[in-house]
Amino acid sequence: MGKDFKNVEVIIFDRKYLLRTTEDDTYLKKLAMDLNKRIEESGSIEGKHSDIQVLSLVALQILDEKIKIEKEYTQLKNLAKMMELGSNKV
Repeated sequence: MGKDFKNVEVIIFDRKYLLRTTEDDTYLKKLAMDLNKRIEESGSIEGKHSDIQVLSLVALQILDEKIKIEKEYTQLKNLAKMMELGSNKV
């Protein structure tokens, strides 16, 4: 039996969105709050850039962080394997 879908309203960049999800309401609302915080922190909200430019810049920042975290995760996983192999030799 699959999870039940529900509609959750969030506000992103002063626009309301109704999202259909199986996630917890509070989780999605927290994501929206974090995204809004990033938009505000980008400093691009002052009217110098269009909405799409602001959101594109924030999306690039998030993807950059994601790729760096994935790289670090892979390095840590490889280090753990090396340490495990080293401890098996003893």
